[in-house]
Formats: sequence, C-alpha cells, structure tokens
Amino acid sequence: MTNRFRKMSIRVGALVLGGALFLAGLSSLGPPTAYAATSPAASIARQLLAQVVLPPSSQIAHPVTSPVCQCAGTPGEVGIVSMHHYFVVPGSPTALESFLTSHLPPGGSYDGSTGTTQTSGGVGIISIDITFSANGPHLYLKQLAYSMTRRTASTSWLRVDSQVLWIPSRSAAQEITGAISATATGYQKISLMGSTGATQVHLTAKQLAKLVDIVNALPPAPTSECMENVNAFLVTLRLSNGDELRIYNGDCDGFFESVSQMSGETTVSRYTVSDRSCELLADVGTFFRANSAKGTHQALTTCEAAKKSA
Repeated sequence: MTNRFRKMSIRVGALVLGGALFLAGLSSLGPPTAYAATSPAASIARQLLAQVVLPPSSQIAHPVTSPVCQCAGTPGEVGIVSMHHYFVVPGSPTALESFLTSHLPPGGSYDGSTGTTQTSGGVGIISIDITFSANGPHLYLKQLAYSMTRRTASTSWLRVDSQVLWIPSRSAAQEITGAISATATGYQKISLMGSTGATQVHLTAKQLAKLVDIVNALPPAPTSECMENVNAFLVTLRLSNGDELRIYNGDCDGFFESVSQMSGETTVSRYTVSDRSCELLADVGTFFRANSAKGTHQALTTCEAAKKSA
C-alpha cells in the first residue's frame, strides 16, 4: 500500500553550513519533548540513520542531533522524531543522487520522486526520500530524507534525516462510553468534490453496541490533512452526558476514521483511528441497502482491495 502519509512531509528548516544554504528535511508534524523521551521513535530513528549507504571517501561534517519539530495544526501529544547527519561527499549532487537511489539500505524503497529547490542565492538543492514499511498500528512513518547541494567543484554537501512517526496507544479518554443512541449517514456517491445522495438510518441498541466495540478496538492513527480524504460515511453518537461524537470515514494512507467529540457545534477534542481491517466500514455498510448507499458500499470494496495489496 502506498504510504500517502509521508507525502505530507514538508522541508521547512534552513541552516548555513560552510557558506552554503542547506534545507532541512523536517516534517510539518511534531511532538513535545516528553513524547520523544517516552516513545521508541528515537531509537528507531537512530538505527535507521546508521543504515545509510554513502559513496566511498564521504566524511561526516556534523554530529547526530535529535530535534523535535513542533508545528501548528496537529495534536500536541504525537509527532515526528528526526535525527540527522551532515556529510561532505565527493562528486556532484546529481552523481550523488544517482548513487543514493541505486544503493538503498535494506528494506528501503524509492519511488523515483525528486525534489529540486533554487534558493534566492542561486544555490540548487536536490531532495529525495527513501521509505520503509510503516503501516501501524503504531509506526506510521519511517523514512530517510536526503538533501544535497554543491559544495565545491568536486564535492557536495549531503544532509540525511531519519524521520519516524510513532503513535502511542489510545488513552482512556479516547474510549467511547455512555453512548445511548446513534444515527448513520451513507452516501450514494463519494468523491473528492464531496459526498452526495445522503441517506440516514437510526441504529438499534444491538447495532450501536457492536459499533462501539469495533471503534474502541481500532488502533490509533496519526491525525492528518490529506487531499485524498473521501468521506464514505458519518456516524453520530449521542452520549449520556449530553455531548455527541461524530465519526467520519476518510482515505489517507489506508482508511482512517476521525472521531470528534462535540459540545453543540464546537469540537471539544478529536483523534483518529485506523481501520486497515475494513471492519468498521463493513459494519456501517450493513446499515444500508446496497442501492440506497452505493458510494458507501463501493468504499468497502476499495478498502478490501487495498487490504489485499498491502
């Protein structure tokens, strides 16, 4: 399965090293320091960085660091841990790119994508990502991000970032309790332009209990804002305390569900769970006749196909 989550990685940092402007390969997602200390992400990132294959005569120019990028728009409790090394490498950036993409670390893959950046000072930067299997239930990003630029006529600067996203287990606050009723909305057609042809049903007590059990058993997932979000259903649960939960289905690196706790129309909290098993999508599909919510049923077919190819 294509790891679309890694496509959200944004190269935002900048550093002056030896007179050359060098872009850092850090993601826009980030945790507080406590997260990096309690998760295994730092250990995984360190091991990954040690697997880098470099051309002969490459020299390290900067010690390893363990920055924790904290950026707006994501939950504070989880994020990417990144470690990096700088190297002085013989040859041009294009020759270095060719070497790196033909000498992958064990388990690494390269999809052929190359990023190029031209700074205001005229410095050209080439960037590539080498990815590794990271399909949960806790590990959702594992990659080496390479950035390279000209140093002298015969050498290049190379920055290598190991980037790891580890999502901790769900907290007690993310368990659904006190659900007393629910409605489910399915759609006749779903697309990137929005879901249409809505049909709504009220769940029986038995249906509600089963749905809550399924959601509570799903593993955590990273909160993300993918362009590939396609909402196949909406389930609204009313809680005994007067609040409600809204569960949206979406497609981002597999099928994720966003659970939002509402107080009126205000979102009190939000977290994401992963339905790679397609179990929740299949359960919701049983609430609708095939001809009344074709889009919702088609989403299950797509999910099952993706699961087989993963």
